[in-house]
Amino acid sequence: MQQNQTDETRRTAGGGRGSAGDPVRDWQRNTWYGPAPSNGNPFDEPEDAPELRDSRSPNVNEHMGDFWNQEYQGYQYTGSSPKTTQAAREKKRPEKKKRSTGKQRAARVLAGIGALAAVLLFLRFGVFSVRAITVIGNRDISTEEIIRISGIHWGDSMIRLNEKQVRERIESDYRLQFGYLKKNLPNQVTLNIREREECCWFTYGGILYQMDKNRMVLSETESLFEEGQDAQGQQVQQETADFRRIRSGLVQLKGLNIRSGCRVGQRLMLAQPAQQTAISNLFLEMKVLGCAEIIQEADVSNPSGILLVTRDGFTVVLGNQENLHAKLRSMLLVRAELIRMGYTSGTITVTNPRSPLYSPVK
Repeated sequence: MQQNQTDETRRTAGGGRGSAGDPVRDWQRNTWYGPAPSNGNPFDEPEDAPELRDSRSPNVNEHMGDFWNQEYQGYQYTGSSPKTTQAAREKKRPEKKKRSTGKQRAARVLAGIGALAAVLLFLRFGVFSVRAITVIGNRDISTEEIIRISGIHWGDSMIRLNEKQVRERIESDYRLQFGYLKKNLPNQVTLNIREREECCWFTYGGILYQMDKNRMVLSETESLFEEGQDAQGQQVQQETADFRRIRSGLVQLKGLNIRSGCRVGQRLMLAQPAQQTAISNLFLEMKVLGCAEIIQEADVSNPSGILLVTRDGFTVVLGNQENLHAKLRSMLLVRAELIRMGYTSGTITVTNPRSPLYSPVK
């Protein structure tokens, strides 16, 4: 009976389940029901479990060995141990390497930028820079003057050479028309231009003006006549040499209704827009067919009835501006046949180019 009571007490003290209605176990209550320990050694077993002494090492029970003989100083913080210090140093070393690597990386980047800049400068000033300029299409104006007008200089960057700016500079000179700009890498430039050609002349206010097919006034001449002597030695007015040259090589325009622009370097403006287009189209087709040199006069006073006079005495009725190419071609064929037949004058009507008409002089 006493033994059972003792076992019950042990189960309760050792962590039994407690009462049925209490969910907290006895061992969770931190409660000790047994007798208090008789000594102060924490390694000694309590009096209610003497059988555990036999399973312990004698060194533990008798306090034998180096562990028990060393002086106990309690917990002391002595800083990092040598091993810890060495480990910390090992940890710091990669940081130094990282810093060193960062500096090396920055140095490599700067070196790369410097190398790239050197290559670009070499390409800019040593390779892709203008070293030769070729001008095509000039006739009377020298190559040096055209290069000066274009604004292209020796040593300019080939890459930054702007065709639009070159065009504007070229066409700012009324004598020139821009063709194209070709970059022949690495360092050659080809500049194609066209000089404006005088194709006709007219008089206005006693002054003779020469202009191209686009009505750009290119020159003016005031001295048309001079004092001279005829075959009998009498004083007469005769044409100057310049006037004779102009008359023999260019077509005289008649019937112009001038509004403005009778100055060198300006485009002639006419009161009738139909006259402006008639002049441009007529001289363009004559240039294509190569017949401008046989035409002496062109009367555009009536744009619906354009008249031509050849240097050999034929009058040509073209009519309006439609089918000018076909009309001029028909005129050339009829004229050639008439000359072959011995005619040297008369009127050729080509208003219908497929059915030309010829009227001899009465």
